[in-house]
Amino acid sequence: MEAEKIDSLVARAVAANLDGLDFLSSYDSKEISAAYNGIGPEWLPEDIRKKISTHLDHFAPAALIHDMRYQHGDGSRYGFNFANMEFWGNCVKLANDAHPWYSWKRYSARIAAEALYDFVRSQAGWIAWSEASRKNLNTEAQRHEGTEGKEMQ
Repeated sequence: MEAEKIDSLVARAVAANLDGLDFLSSYDSKEISAAYNGIGPEWLPEDIRKKISTHLDHFAPAALIHDMRYQHGDGSRYGFNFANMEFWGNCVKLANDAHPWYSWKRYSARIAAEALYDFVRSQAGWIAWSEASRKNLNTEAQRHEGTEGKEMQ
C-alpha cells in the first residue's frame, strides 16, 4: 500500500484518538504498510477485500492498528483478546464520531462494528492470530540468529 494512504490512515487514527496509537507509533510507514491488508482476512481475494474496505472505510484506522497487533502478536490468548477488544472499542468510537447520536447511520455503523468484532474473535480470527504470531516469532528468531552470528565473529 502507498505510503500516502498509510500516513492518511495513521492521521485519521490520531484525529479520532484511537486506542493503540502508542503501539502504532513505534513503527514506520513501510512496516505498517507491510502489515495492513484493508478490512478482511488475508485469505479473502484482494478484490473482495477492497470492496469491503471501501464500504467500511470509516473503520480503516481501527483495522490498521488491529493488523499491526496481529502482525506483531505473541500468540497468547490474552494478546488475541486484547487486540480484538481494542479493535471493537476503536470501531465503536469511529462509528460514534462519524454520525450524530440521533442518526440511524450511527446505529447501523455500530451494528457493523459488532459484526466485525464477532468475526475477528471467532475461530477464524484465532487461526489468523496464531498464523501471524508464528510468522512473527520465526522472523524474530531469524533476526536473533543473524545477530548472534555477527557478535561471535
